[in-house]
Amino acid sequence: MKSLIDQHGRVVRDLRISVTPRCNFKCSYCDPLGDGYKDPLGTVSVEDVHHVVLAAKALGMDSVRFTGGEPLLRKELPEMAYNAKHRALIPDVSMTTNASLLKRRLPELLEAGLDRLNISLDAVDPKAFSLATGGGNIKQVWAGIEAVMEAGLKPVKINAVVIRGVNDHEITKLAELTRDLPLHVRYIEYMHLNNSDVQSYYHAFVSGSETKSKLEATFGELEPLANDPSAPARLFKVPGWPGALGFINPVSEPFCGACSRMRLTSDAKIRPCLLTDRELDLRPALLADEPIPAIQDIFLEAAHRKVRSGITTPLKRPRTMVAIGG
Repeated sequence: MKSLIDQHGRVVRDLRISVTPRCNFKCSYCDPLGDGYKDPLGTVSVEDVHHVVLAAKALGMDSVRFTGGEPLLRKELPEMAYNAKHRALIPDVSMTTNASLLKRRLPELLEAGLDRLNISLDAVDPKAFSLATGGGNIKQVWAGIEAVMEAGLKPVKINAVVIRGVNDHEITKLAELTRDLPLHVRYIEYMHLNNSDVQSYYHAFVSGSETKSKLEATFGELEPLANDPSAPARLFKVPGWPGALGFINPVSEPFCGACSRMRLTSDAKIRPCLLTDRELDLRPALLADEPIPAIQDIFLEAAHRKVRSGITTPLKRPRTMVAIGG
């Protein structure tokens, strides 16, 4: 099988596909306007996504994750997942979601072949959660998490973006979720992908090492676990607990050297790097008489343009996170 290799020798295996920029939460680190983004003209169709996944599979990519915005707002999501799993034969089909709609939609996604989920949960306390998400209802999220646990999907990854003054007081409560449950709670450094005021950003930033030190001050020294070198999280656990704790530190400890990812935005742009604003327009390839080889050509160009490392210092960006895709 072919492999998609960038100019720095990294093999691109993972494709993240944003199926909508809309979201029903208003997390400040993702959606700074607080009212979501409307689907623009030209949002990728089911057929578009299927052609992109077929092209990716032919180039050796074996993992597809559907993102947003909130992907569960896209009614055709199960069809996209089915196409990826059963028509393109992608071994690993996953989704990142805020889980607020998950309990209702999980059965159709499981039937479609979804393998696993990443769930955003920035706080355990209902008031702190509401503040972090701009009014989100944590009961809906817990209902989704419980449904996933009952369905037996593993591992269930819980993602928390740590922001000083918003949810940094919740990090130990989040860790305690791993005391009785085999969850992977991952703490993510706040990236400047929302065009916030620079001074405010630096004040709100909490490094992964600070988060880890706070946890160890409460629970004792964390036990390191085996890590996939291409995965962004460095994994640990509280000794004797079934779950795991992960630290994703793209700002203080960039892991660009092991990056295996590429992104498709909901308006049909290929983005080789999350932290660099370079994008390639995929629309002409999608409209070609033979779209799959045309899409492969764009992937090959994107791999050639994939930078050695992205920019982690604050700067004004044309897109914020909700419009890029998680």
